[in-house]
Amino acid sequence: MKRNYTLCKAFIISLATLTMLFGCSKETFLEETIPSGHALKVAALSCTAQTEQTDYSIYRMVSDGTRIGDVMPYYNASDGNFYVYYLKDIWNDATHKRHPWYGFKTTDFYSCSELSAGEILSCSSDACKQNYALGTGNIIKSGSQYYAFYTGHNPNYPSSCVTKKEGIMQATSSSLNANFTHNSSFVTIYPPTGQEFDENDNFRDPYVFYDSGSASYIMLVSARKNVSGIWKGVIVKYTSSNLTGWNYSGVLYDGGTDNFFMMETPEIFKLGSMYYLLFSDINSKYVYYRKSSSVNGPWSLPTGLSRFDGNGFYAAKTASDGTDRYIFGWTNILSGHTDSGSWSWGGNLAVHKIYQKANGDLAVAIPHTLKNKIDTNIHTPVQSSQWGNITVLGGGLSYQLSSPAALDVTNIIYDPIDLARYKIGATVSYSSCNKDFGFMIGACDGYENFYSLRFVPSQNRFSLDKTNRSSLTTTTVAYNDVPIALQPNTNYDIQIVIENSMLVAYINNEVALSSRVYKASNTNWGIFADNSTASFVNIKVTKP
Repeated sequence: MKRNYTLCKAFIISLATLTMLFGCSKETFLEETIPSGHALKVAALSCTAQTEQTDYSIYRMVSDGTRIGDVMPYYNASDGNFYVYYLKDIWNDATHKRHPWYGFKTTDFYSCSELSAGEILSCSSDACKQNYALGTGNIIKSGSQYYAFYTGHNPNYPSSCVTKKEGIMQATSSSLNANFTHNSSFVTIYPPTGQEFDENDNFRDPYVFYDSGSASYIMLVSARKNVSGIWKGVIVKYTSSNLTGWNYSGVLYDGGTDNFFMMETPEIFKLGSMYYLLFSDINSKYVYYRKSSSVNGPWSLPTGLSRFDGNGFYAAKTASDGTDRYIFGWTNILSGHTDSGSWSWGGNLAVHKIYQKANGDLAVAIPHTLKNKIDTNIHTPVQSSQWGNITVLGGGLSYQLSSPAALDVTNIIYDPIDLARYKIGATVSYSSCNKDFGFMIGACDGYENFYSLRFVPSQNRFSLDKTNRSSLTTTTVAYNDVPIALQPNTNYDIQIVIENSMLVAYINNEVALSSRVYKASNTNWGIFADNSTASFVNIKVTKP
């Protein structure tokens, strides 16, 4: 329902006039010039986070309410499905399980079904076994057999019967939708000895693929090693002709001038003539990549942007259907399911399309099947209020917002969208910017207390900040951000997909920002400009 917009607009016009005459701030005006008993009634804004829901269809979690982590995608050409295996976030629960593998399958990245086989890979109930708990890996097919390479993780290390915390193990199955059986004859792979590796821990996340150039299988493993006197996270390489016997072939990548504690979940894939090495930094939670003309390196940094998402898209791996390649990750929850909570392991599946730019760098976009589905129906936004210098532009909901000074936040606020999942889209540009502009999430007011999903041209980044506006400075560390080159008088297409507490924004179908925002759903939202002049053209809300 429209919330007293006419009264609010009239109040704003009167307030703006008095401000020009007397130089008062809007807060002073509210406190000092509205006589007691005659204050204008302006509808209260809704900015309280809703209780976390579990009915996710885009950003899937398990139907029993369990979260997922460390996803492992596999495309099956015979039925046209992406099989997405994951670590189910249960640990020493009533079933005595520790991160067993389960799976989804999907063709459209909008609807996923759980694999009917249930538990795909089981952990051991023997506290002395290497696979007492499971870590991630991947699945590869050879002949009619599927091979799962995975991390055997035993948290009981060190003990009288557990001398290594992590090792690489193998299981097999004749079907993607069946339980994989641990191969007891496979010799567990541990770090090389006598070569200054961490020989007891930090050896995990195998990724196996076939290299046609060498007619052999290559396995990547995340490890830690003393490199020229400095302990670093490294990615090591093993080779095999038969997926059974493996030979250590040295360090593939040691981070170069960077020192990562662990480069987790590594993967190599090829687009055109370029090879890409993908990994996740355990500390920053960023997904990075390097590129090379050879599967063996050397590996160079991207030409442009260092990454294509923020810290809410982790342990990513890719899979291709032969036409398009997609990157699969997960977005963590926050403790207590509140925006003030701390980072917690486990979350929801998130998927982007990934592609190669002309300069060989990588970029991400909303999957076209998801976009087509979520653009099915139009939801008409209802304006609640506005403040400041606003010019209506032609074509749909289109406005220019101009703010002359810092904290003089020009804004338009809309009523909450009472939908489980929807997309907000617009074309955004700016002619001048001395601070920022963007979208308001969970607006308690229009100038101070809202989450800022914002363009920051001075720092060439797009960020989500949960900090009050008056506390934002040029040194504020963003809750989440992604680099993007920003130029004035340039159009930026933005698409913001929201499902319950999941918020994924795509800018120019080049970078994404995946975040956990408990105030995202069913709260007031809007657009703003702070010490900037920005245009928001054709604001549109769509739903499945």
